Amino acid sequence: MKTQLLYLVLILLLSSCTTTELCEEDSISELVAVFKTETGGELKDTFLADLHIYGIREGQATWFLYDSDSLSEILLPLDPHNDLSSFVFLAKGFSDTLTLVHSSEDYLISFSCGFGKLFTLPEDPAAYEGGMIKKDTVLNPVISTSLEEDETHIWLYF
Repeated sequence: MKTQLLYLVLILLLSSCTTTELCEEDSISELVAVFKTETGGELKDTFLADLHIYGIREGQATWFLYDSDSLSEILLPLDPHNDLSSFVFLAKGFSDTLTLVHSSEDYLISFSCGFGKLFTLPEDPAAYEGGMIKKDTVLNPVISTSLEEDETHIWLYF
């Protein structure tokens, strides 16, 4: 009887030590890109109609990110395993490939959420092929899992 009571107390003690804290934070770091046009020195927000965006990662199949009627802002998941992330933009018969250079490091989000990736863009991170994207401006070079409501990392000019 004493051993059964001891086992019961031991089980209760061990079960009381487990955490039930849930992770309420996202563990994915996404770059926020806003579309702009510059005409005669005047900068305007731009909506791209019939936009399709595909992600390209080395050693993986291409995956579909956006299929939209009209977008002015996108979230791009950066590759946590490489220092390059590539995306194909298709709109109204035109295409462009955006390649972003970045570095990454792990950081602790919380004990319940685990680790996330902190990405950093260099001074000139983007290359484009195809002519749709004219230039870029980096506004915030640090991309983490905590995304502020008005946060923009890069402007892409079309």
